[in-house]
Amino acid sequence: MNDIERIRHFNRFYTQILGLLDNKLLKSDYSLAEARILFELGQSPNLVARDLAKQLHLDPAQLSRLLRRFEQQELIRKEKSSDDTRKQVLSLTSHGKSALSKLQDMSNEQIRASLADTTQEEQRRLVKAMNAIEQIFTGETPPSKMFTLRSHRPGDIGYITYRHAMFYSRTYGFDVTFDAYVASGMAAFVMQYDPQKEHLWVAETDTALVGSIAIVKADEDTAQLRWFLVESQARGRGLGKKLLHEAVSFCKRQNYQKIILWTVSNLEAARRLYDQSGFQVTTTNTHEIWGKELTEELWELELSLA
Repeated sequence: MNDIERIRHFNRFYTQILGLLDNKLLKSDYSLAEARILFELGQSPNLVARDLAKQLHLDPAQLSRLLRRFEQQELIRKEKSSDDTRKQVLSLTSHGKSALSKLQDMSNEQIRASLADTTQEEQRRLVKAMNAIEQIFTGETPPSKMFTLRSHRPGDIGYITYRHAMFYSRTYGFDVTFDAYVASGMAAFVMQYDPQKEHLWVAETDTALVGSIAIVKADEDTAQLRWFLVESQARGRGLGKKLLHEAVSFCKRQNYQKIILWTVSNLEAARRLYDQSGFQVTTTNTHEIWGKELTEELWELELSLA
């Protein structure tokens, strides 16, 4: 199945899911075109018919017939524009607003029912995919979302392991031994977790997990920074600095004397952040690891000097 056929297949599937081939939308008294008119007037009151036709891609003659019917049903009103008396602006009446509210409730209920058997993670993936489709077809970049940081919870360990494996294999060509390295470290972290001296932060927007960082106890005086990753869609917005600052602040509160971390020399963006935060390279070792010849670096931050 090529790309064109796959898109057509998806369109047929989604049309069926939403019941868009039914004569009436959501088993209401309104067709899809009629419901769209109510939705648009609810979102953007005081539209003129010409602008409404453009927004909905409706033939002006068809729109005119639907608007006359809505006037007869007392769903909309027409009034002369204060800016141009030759134009008539459209708005919903109280009866129209009530009809729209019922449609919105029915639409919300339809979506809730369709998502009833999905997990929260599946819903996040669905919304993320929808955002991507909208962005591709409109060419518009979605507005920046605020990041929130939280502690890890069930499901995060496996997902963070997966994202590290995917990122480093695609970006740097690491092989599956890197997957095992991350998985074994995270498994040990969970099994030996000391909440007084260790923490794993997860950064997310309302639709996706977009970053992580952790502090693991190396010994009573030394913390190790691990699993620091910022997803590509969240870069350039200060998230890396925010995560690193949170981890360093935690170590200071827990009376650690030093933070160490291992990285490799070609992770330039991360290395810049470490350098800006006061970390210094103390050891290097070039050898074969994770299917590549890499130079590992040990960075250290003395907290008494930070």
